[in-house]
Amino acid sequence: MRSLLKNICGYVGKSYMSSKRNASALSKPSKKLRRFGSKQPRMGKNTVTPVIQGGAEGMATQPSGEHATPAECQILTSPTKSPFDKKEYRTIRLGNGLRVLLVSEMHKITEGGDEDDQQLYEDDPDEDMEEEESEEEEEGEEEESEEEEDEQMEEENEVEKASKSYMEGPNKYQAAAALCVGVGSFEDPKEIQGLMHFLEHMVFMGSEKYPKENSFDNFIKKRGGGDNAHTDMEHTTFYFEVQEKYLHEGLDRFAQFFIKPLMKKEAMQREREAVHSEFQMAQPEDAYRIQQLFASIADENHPMSKFTWGNETTLNLEIPDQELHEKLHKLRLQYYSAQYMTLAVQARLPLDTLQSWVTQIFESVPNNGIPKPTYGHISFPFPKEKMHKLYKIVPMKDYHSIEINWTLPTLLKHYRIKPLQYISHLLGHEGHGSILSFLKKKVWAVGLYAGNDESGFEHNSTYAVMSLSVELTNEGFKNIQEVLLVIFQYLKMIREAKPNERIYREIQQVEKIDFDYAEESKAVENVESLVENMQIYPPEDYLTGSDLLFEYNEQIIQNCLDHLIPSQCNIMISSKSYENICTQSETWFGTKYNMEAIPVAWELEWNNPPPNPDLFLPCPNTFIPDKYDLLSSESTILDYPKKIEESKWGELWFKQDEKFKLPRAYCNLYLLTDMVLKSPRLAAMLDLFLNLYQQQMVEDVYPATMAQYSYSVTATERGLVIKINGFNQKLPKLLELLLDNMENFGKQLEEKTFNEIKQQQMKSYYNGILKPNTTRKDIRLSVLQNVHWTLFSKLKALKDITPSSLLEEFVSNLIPSCHVRMLVQGNISESQTKEMYNMIRSKKESSSPSTMCVYPEIQTHCLVVGRNVVRVTGVNRNDTNSSVINYYQSGPGNLWEEVLNEFVMMVMDEPLFDFLRTKEQLGYHVYGTVRNTFSILGLSVTVNTQANKFSVSHVDERIEAFLKEFVMHLRNLKQEELEALRETLKSMKQTVDLTLKEEVDRNWAEISCGEYIFDRLKREIDLIPQITTEAASSYLEKLVCQENNNNYKKLSVQVVGGQSSEDGEVITLEDTLKQSEILKCIGASDDKDPNDTNFILDLESHKEKLVLYPVSRIVK
Repeated sequence: MRSLLKNICGYVGKSYMSSKRNASALSKPSKKLRRFGSKQPRMGKNTVTPVIQGGAEGMATQPSGEHATPAECQILTSPTKSPFDKKEYRTIRLGNGLRVLLVSEMHKITEGGDEDDQQLYEDDPDEDMEEEESEEEEEGEEEESEEEEDEQMEEENEVEKASKSYMEGPNKYQAAAALCVGVGSFEDPKEIQGLMHFLEHMVFMGSEKYPKENSFDNFIKKRGGGDNAHTDMEHTTFYFEVQEKYLHEGLDRFAQFFIKPLMKKEAMQREREAVHSEFQMAQPEDAYRIQQLFASIADENHPMSKFTWGNETTLNLEIPDQELHEKLHKLRLQYYSAQYMTLAVQARLPLDTLQSWVTQIFESVPNNGIPKPTYGHISFPFPKEKMHKLYKIVPMKDYHSIEINWTLPTLLKHYRIKPLQYISHLLGHEGHGSILSFLKKKVWAVGLYAGNDESGFEHNSTYAVMSLSVELTNEGFKNIQEVLLVIFQYLKMIREAKPNERIYREIQQVEKIDFDYAEESKAVENVESLVENMQIYPPEDYLTGSDLLFEYNEQIIQNCLDHLIPSQCNIMISSKSYENICTQSETWFGTKYNMEAIPVAWELEWNNPPPNPDLFLPCPNTFIPDKYDLLSSESTILDYPKKIEESKWGELWFKQDEKFKLPRAYCNLYLLTDMVLKSPRLAAMLDLFLNLYQQQMVEDVYPATMAQYSYSVTATERGLVIKINGFNQKLPKLLELLLDNMENFGKQLEEKTFNEIKQQQMKSYYNGILKPNTTRKDIRLSVLQNVHWTLFSKLKALKDITPSSLLEEFVSNLIPSCHVRMLVQGNISESQTKEMYNMIRSKKESSSPSTMCVYPEIQTHCLVVGRNVVRVTGVNRNDTNSSVINYYQSGPGNLWEEVLNEFVMMVMDEPLFDFLRTKEQLGYHVYGTVRNTFSILGLSVTVNTQANKFSVSHVDERIEAFLKEFVMHLRNLKQEELEALRETLKSMKQTVDLTLKEEVDRNWAEISCGEYIFDRLKREIDLIPQITTEAASSYLEKLVCQENNNNYKKLSVQVVGGQSSEDGEVITLEDTLKQSEILKCIGASDDKDPNDTNFILDLESHKEKLVLYPVSRIVK
């Protein structure tokens, strides 16, 4: 997996270093990192790259060979933890030099686990050993980076409810482990670039002890878990989670990656295809393209200059298989050595038990006695003749942006000061007096990022990057010189003002509060972060080193500020406007660019910019809480929310927290309106309103995000959802601010701002249209739902919207027309909850005292019986990725069918991946999904492939072949296999929410969809014992097998990619607006299309023939 520089194409405006505050995205769900199911790039992970030894108790190099006898285990200093952290920790170093952090959560048993849980640590760890199985699993339902966002949006629109199941990640307590090897892509041989990434893939391919390929993935998935890995510049991290009773065997299998993996020659081709597919999926993404361009600036003798992804060229065409195989094994023996490794294990087991298991299992990891490679002696990576330049870049998407980069000496040793966090706090600020505030007033920018994302690409042992990226409006692009001047004015101001201790202490206070009162993270996320921290910090700082600011040091901060001067910057400007002038091409991604000297006149102005009175330091933050008291318990403790208000226009649900005991609360507010269903024009108005709303209110609300409050305002197909959370003391103040800004929206609307934000919205729609996954989603939901406005239909409608029409047609009717659903939950009282509800009540009643609200309903079409196909050519012919989804419709569902559907998909998940990806090598992203389209059940199989390798008809045919084979597999399940699978599904639903957020999300899912079955999990668990092989196989056969089946209703949506990543024609935004229809449906294209296929050539006329299912709910 590759690490991402940053996502520069979807700005909201924030500091990189404050990823916990990135919840202010409007008009789309916040991107959630799903790490299980595939080896994929991680987007913006906020952890520091492990590259240096950690203090006196750091790494030990044992002069031993592969089979050396380990020395005795050594206890190291325990890490400092929050006063409210009930977990127990122990740090040890095994005799082979491997450092381990053990994390015990025994308190979760004593605070209320079931009897089986309480006996867990007394079980014989070998009791559950089973025979090897051949199937492999690696990806789940929604595993990809860009793809994941599409799927989340799809589910928000389509389902608006969630039943906890394996599809959403395991929910019964999961034990977890992670191991970090302190070596990464910097050690790629120059002649085989991407080899460390390839090695990360290959160790999954069986071991001497467990020889079957991917047996680890298979074992983990069938026991309710997931696993993943990623390769960074100076580390490679592996991690997994599994049902706790299988932890011992999971650890034993996991350890074999590092003891004696097979890495057979015959497995190389399959994984080489996977690595190449991963690269091809990334190729159209601008963030990755610019990252690689930046790497190309580095000196060719510095490891930063390498192409660390790897592809079929570097891993196949340029090297014979035998030589590659030998190099792979040599690399593993050289670098996968115990003294380079850190391990963390977390479970509800005693520390002594965990220590015993880890010692027994991991002491066999070899220590080769070779000192760990270091890079601090290497010269600075970026020569001035290439670094201090102006780069003009042609992006794949349509946007304008400026990115300024400064490179500094590595700052890893200054983790206690975190100078870049202070600087990024100021540069990335969005409140009054900030860079972004000034640029927005000029209508030159809509978003800004500043900081260091702390990936290995931006912060390693050779250098650190300080970046500032601005998303420009069209007007801003015309005034690039002035935009840059404002940035250097602000930099001069803070440099000359010297570091401000008051601001530093404020950041320090907020980080300490957030650390002390943090919600629990999932065990697997925790151990993944810990093993990377263990590569950097001494044991006492394993928990705190990446989060807390320990000491103020004015000189260190000033030294960093002194580096941020015009003569040391690199400037990258991205715009489609450069398409006809850029003549250079980056080697690997093919990014078109020009390198030019920075104009002398610009630099002269930047070196001594005039003061700007509109730029000043942030004021003290009034949102920082000063009360953390917990409310006394209610007389009656409720398991579920209770409805405490109801009227013709809304309802209020409330639950005081009695479990997590943190001074935090959540408030979710759904404004449901039938306006959005009436036309694409009104749907586009909703999106435009939210983007303008964000621009208007961000200065007022931004201080709250700096105090660890989060908010999001999201458009759905039935209205908009406002979610806020944070410390309960000032949560009502945040809601009041949001609602006041919404009420005063029209008073603050300026025509110039409107026009620029409208243009940004048009580009956003256009950029979405270019993506095959978005096209696939739009077509599927257009066919299935009676109302679904595509991006193209909204783009066309947006063109003619004016400020007055937005206010008159949409804004003035939003509050009067909406039906309100609200949930408040956490450390908050019923009376406070009612006060918050009264905020929206007063605005509702003042705007529409007698208006009757129409509750919006979306209905689902009943598909025509048979094989229905929509095949279209992708809009972006430079994108070689094709996307195919085969959707099989069941019909109106009940709880029994919902459970059966989930069971079938759970069993199918691993063999589906094994057949379509591992064996057939159809593509990197292969997954199945349980579908609930407004209570109409179904399932789907999705494959993203490369158009220059496989036709969409071939992919469709192979999906069908798998499903037929799998029906037989399901029918032939043995009784003991059936019982084990039923138990796995049951365990996944026997949830104990780990955080208040999990409980809130589960309750909100029931409220937002209007089903209110808060005990849904219990009801579903009661049905699981009734599942038989006959019931499951008959259900699936009726769903996916066409022969003699009048219930067979299939919709295959196929988006055909281009044949080349460079030579295709890309339609512009202007040309798109001239089209009456952007997607052209095509018919049969080769002999693989069955004769009985119904090719849909006109979507609208086809929909007119379909019958609608009645509105239904899955409540019994």
